[in-house]
Amino acid sequence: MLSAVSQQIQTIQENVRSGGDSKITIVGKNLSVNLNMAIFITMNPGYSGRSNLPDNLKQLFRSLAMTQPDRNLIAEVMLFSQGFRTAETLAKKIVPLFILCKEQLSNQCHYDFGLRALKYVLVSAGNIKRDQIQRMKEEAVSNGENVVETDIGDQLPEQQILIQSICETLVPKLVSEDITLLKSLLQDVFPDVEYQPKKMDSLRDAIGKVCDQLMLSYGVNKEERGQLWMEKVLQLYQITNLNHGLMLVGASGSGKTMAWKVLLKALERLEKVEGVAHVIDAKAMSKDSLYGVLDANTREWTDGLFTHIIRKIIDNVRGEAEKRQWIIFDGDVDPEWVENLNSVLDDNKLLTLPNGERLSIPSNVRIIFEVADLKYATLATVSRCGMIWFAEEVVTCDMLAENYLNRLRSLRLDSDSQHTVEEILNMAQTSSASMELSTPMEGSVTASMMPGSQIKDEAVTRTLEIQDYCAQAISQYFSADGLILNTLNYAIENVEHIMEVTKQRLLLAFFAMMNYSVRQLLNYDFNHRDFPLTKDQIESYISNCMLVNAIWAFSGDSKWKFRKIVSDFVRSSTTLSLPPNENQPIIDYNVSITGEWIPWISKVPKMEVEAHRVTSADIVVPTMDTVRHELLLNVWLSERKPLVLCGPPGSGKTMTLLTAIRSLPDMDVINVNFSSSTTPELLMRTFDHYCEYRRTPNGIVLSPIQMSRWLVIFCDEINLPSPDKYGTQRVISFMRQLVEQNGFYRTADQQWVTLERIQFVAAANPPSDPGRNPLSLRFLRHVPVVYVDYPGPTSLNQIYGTFMRAVLRQSPGVINMAESVTNAMVDFYLQSQEKFTQDDQPHYVYSPRELTRWVRGISEAIAPLDSVQPEFLIRLWAHEALRLFHDRLVNDEERQWTEELVDSVAAKYFHNYNLNEALQRIYSSST
Repeated sequence: MLSAVSQQIQTIQENVRSGGDSKITIVGKNLSVNLNMAIFITMNPGYSGRSNLPDNLKQLFRSLAMTQPDRNLIAEVMLFSQGFRTAETLAKKIVPLFILCKEQLSNQCHYDFGLRALKYVLVSAGNIKRDQIQRMKEEAVSNGENVVETDIGDQLPEQQILIQSICETLVPKLVSEDITLLKSLLQDVFPDVEYQPKKMDSLRDAIGKVCDQLMLSYGVNKEERGQLWMEKVLQLYQITNLNHGLMLVGASGSGKTMAWKVLLKALERLEKVEGVAHVIDAKAMSKDSLYGVLDANTREWTDGLFTHIIRKIIDNVRGEAEKRQWIIFDGDVDPEWVENLNSVLDDNKLLTLPNGERLSIPSNVRIIFEVADLKYATLATVSRCGMIWFAEEVVTCDMLAENYLNRLRSLRLDSDSQHTVEEILNMAQTSSASMELSTPMEGSVTASMMPGSQIKDEAVTRTLEIQDYCAQAISQYFSADGLILNTLNYAIENVEHIMEVTKQRLLLAFFAMMNYSVRQLLNYDFNHRDFPLTKDQIESYISNCMLVNAIWAFSGDSKWKFRKIVSDFVRSSTTLSLPPNENQPIIDYNVSITGEWIPWISKVPKMEVEAHRVTSADIVVPTMDTVRHELLLNVWLSERKPLVLCGPPGSGKTMTLLTAIRSLPDMDVINVNFSSSTTPELLMRTFDHYCEYRRTPNGIVLSPIQMSRWLVIFCDEINLPSPDKYGTQRVISFMRQLVEQNGFYRTADQQWVTLERIQFVAAANPPSDPGRNPLSLRFLRHVPVVYVDYPGPTSLNQIYGTFMRAVLRQSPGVINMAESVTNAMVDFYLQSQEKFTQDDQPHYVYSPRELTRWVRGISEAIAPLDSVQPEFLIRLWAHEALRLFHDRLVNDEERQWTEELVDSVAAKYFHNYNLNEALQRIYSSST
């Protein structure tokens, strides 16, 4: 592309040199050249995502190398321009301080102590000084004093103002270890000068009121829970006043999203200016969909989403210019799309489009990047943005637990509302508005007078009463040193989770399970009004459910042995009533509605299969594992949570998931198979095929074609899509947007589409398997993960014993051998699985599918026979064993071991029969 452009640039330059008399032709258009024009190129060749200029273009320009400017002089001039009297002295202090910061603070991707960062500090210092002068003038006027502005300026401590600016500008971006070091450097450079933080009492109060409505933890003093997060919200406010582009950097779940949402609502209430947020995940769409595209044939320009939003604000058709407009880029940052915003983020504030149009960014717009890290961002982007670092400790587990308990006490779980931030704030506004209404006039009809309203009020009261009982019963276990958080910490430290884990993901999964348990109470109580549950029954049920839910939520994504150790930890850490059998883990039990422990094994239905159905692919034999997993999946499906089943191939993930979904009456399931090349367009085609778009008063809604039914999109092999060169799986970014924001922007018209009655579930092989890619933590945060391992010996005997009885039922002479044959098959399979692994050969993969093939082979062999003798059945058993296990082996030693295993297993389970006849020439015929 650049090489082709060089010819056009050469044409322009030659015309300028000749005096600009003649016309030139570019892209089929005749143009005249303005002699005052010139073309300049700036570039950072070493940056990620940049490429060198082609030689034929480079030779048309004169190259200049830029060196480091004199920072002392720049700082001095800027300080003078900001009204500082001691600019020369301050410049000699501030510049060495920035050099020390660059040298001594830790190396972080989001750190920048260059010229732009210095400029922001100096501009901020000027703003602080002017604010203080203005405030002192107003105080003097109110006291009737006659003041001169220059006299006030002389009285202000300029070093203290500069330190305040440094702390308010640099501290928000620092990791916790570097804050202490910065304070030490400040003491060295500015001795005996203390930092005086800016008082923002009115804003703190407004933030506090919003947090109260959202039931969030916020602290005023350092000892209070949520104080760190409150400081981050205030830092965000200060940075938005200084920069029109800023970045919120921190791990998933560190409070970034809630910080800007709360601040936007608090400012709206404080300043009476409506706040509007436009949330975009740039990696969930193409670059053309984000910025726009120029048709190569018609030269017609089509706006992308970002351009459309900016243009809409500029046009100000519906008063957009009077509102506070925040554009949130919530997703991964890479140079391929973000570098287009460099001119938007710097002082020019211009968006230059390929069609030559230039859009000036209005002053009421802030561009906010919400990212987990900046490892692929270049310094050109980082230096242009204000930066706020959110450490993992900003939002603690006890803050989340307190929020959950507050919501449990206050928000009805039997309502259809999802209780999002916007819904809760709207409910709070509606409630306060209704309280301000005057008393109804005589003769008017109020809601409480309407038929049935009393019954409804009683139901609401009873619902909140039961939820309050539940909150009271479990609140003591939710403290920072309580059972739940101790179990969580134990699981994080001692359990090998199948996918990368965070405390927040495990806690959110636990809260969803607790909500399901509470809903079970509400449903039972509603359907048994004549015999309502007592407070003791409620407390007993919810306390026991809490134990089971904690074990499943914190170790459900790990192998059985780790679930067992977490179960043992819970048993040793609580005084609550536990199952009587200490040798069995707690998750071998379920909890009845009255709080009693019921063994899972008692819930497994007995099943007999007809012989002709043994070869059927959709038959499921229930075991304790499948019954437990199905209930666990029903919990999250009922709570409308996305979920991922992870396990080795052949472990029954798909079967378990589809069985659970089909057991729910109002759900339809659609299979979508992912591959390494899957993109968001696959999901969009699925939406187009099974869903319909509807225009409603609240916007465009996408819902299943079948009314009042849910569509469950089953994403099989979800971790197969390959990441791009910056580590992002586009389809996973798109799914995160669907799950987190419940919608997407339709690229055809840049309209937001809200999902309705659409849910996502997925299956995946372990990330360690070849070709699998780790899923983004920002996606996994919202998704409970369940590990489905191969069935254990008991379950295998139960499954294949059922099949074998069906196969042998029509052969009376051997029907009594069904148990022996099953035990021999399972024993042989388990020993082979343990002996031969993929470490030996990549094709040594052993799964229960081998046993299924074994049963089908025996079934097909004896189906046409009128009678079967025991020795023939044993010979058939051995023949199928050799075909399935012996023929795949590579060397003679392994084959010899398998032949000996056939002998030993046959002797163990068929010792009452003539094995010499049954196994005669079996090995020689197999070679």
